[in-house]
Amino acid sequence: MLHKTARVEYYPLGVIGAIVPWNYPFHNIFNPMLSALFAGNAIVIKVSEHASWSAYIYLRIIHAALLAIDAPTDLVHIITGYAETGEALVTFADKIIFVGSPGVGRMVMKTAAETLTPVTLELGGKDAFIVCEDVNVAEVSQVAVRAALQSSGQNCAGAERFYVHSSIYEEFVNHIIKIVKSVRVGPPLQGTYDMGAICLPEHTNKLQDLVDDALRKGADVAVRGKLFIGDLGNDVVGQFYPPTVILNVNHTMKIMQEEIFGPIIAIMKFNTDDEVVHLANDSKFGLGSAVFSADPKRANKIASRIHCGFAAINDFATTYMCQSLPFGGVKESGFGRFGGVEGLRACCLVKAVAEDRIKYIKTVIPKPLQYPVADNAFEFQKALVEVLYNISLIDRIKALGNLIKIFTAPESSTDLKKE
Repeated sequence: MLHKTARVEYYPLGVIGAIVPWNYPFHNIFNPMLSALFAGNAIVIKVSEHASWSAYIYLRIIHAALLAIDAPTDLVHIITGYAETGEALVTFADKIIFVGSPGVGRMVMKTAAETLTPVTLELGGKDAFIVCEDVNVAEVSQVAVRAALQSSGQNCAGAERFYVHSSIYEEFVNHIIKIVKSVRVGPPLQGTYDMGAICLPEHTNKLQDLVDDALRKGADVAVRGKLFIGDLGNDVVGQFYPPTVILNVNHTMKIMQEEIFGPIIAIMKFNTDDEVVHLANDSKFGLGSAVFSADPKRANKIASRIHCGFAAINDFATTYMCQSLPFGGVKESGFGRFGGVEGLRACCLVKAVAEDRIKYIKTVIPKPLQYPVADNAFEFQKALVEVLYNISLIDRIKALGNLIKIFTAPESSTDLKKE
């Protein structure tokens, strides 16, 4: 349509509602807040009941920043509470961003469906960490342990399934065991430690259930790290779960299918690229992945075949550190994105606009197609389609001749007979 111009316009939605978890209190508040504000919206953030105190420290930072640019501080609200608070937020917000478990995500969708409120869901992951045979094993081993133990493994984008080429499997495992043995686990306010506690006391029981299920099905514990927790009392001691390496695992075990969210490194062998792609995709989750190879083309080819929301090549989770990139997953890891251009646009009303390119050139409905349509309207439409889309140039010329005949023929229209 050469006589028209077309564009896309973006408008604020209004009030964005965000429901975020406890594991990264700062980032979980700032990520949806930045997308919402820079897209022109206000935002109400419901934080986890396990991270309420720190949220108000961050809110003071946010309000100070808004005051510094003479913006109203009530653009950002942080609320606390339990499930009913989150449910109330879903019922009035113009869009919901939810970060949490698949189970609660389904509940959020169900509530949002009553008002057809759009939802972005980030629901956790089971990320694959793939190690090809041509890597520097010592270097990749350090990255692997960091990928599993960072924040005591309480990281939705943490590595939870380690697939290592069979030719370097033993070497890789030996490096992992050596590193894990050196990891110091203890309370950070009492000394220098590499890893802290599990935040929710009951979660250590789930971690042990996953390990026990794997052991019953033939897996082996290669090593468990040491705890340096002193005299903290039995209740607190139970929240320190030792970093654990498990071998001889397979996909019949819950530890390779369910989200661990803890400091457990489960390692499997693979022999071919096709095999490891199949293993990586054999999961109900699809958040991220990491692929390591001395051949970047090979690593990229493997990553391109994994059904997930982001991939790091020869590194771990660097896509999250690149804040210009969108963050989110597929399958039970959710849908929609926050961060990057995609995250900004997800907080907008997207409006398509078309208008005349030149003031005096307008769309005019051809005479045969004006109401009431002419008797030759169908012939006119048929000839017009053939002029525009016929593969044969000769047939196009013939159709153009038919159009000219129709235009030059006497006007006529279908008579409507009265009963």
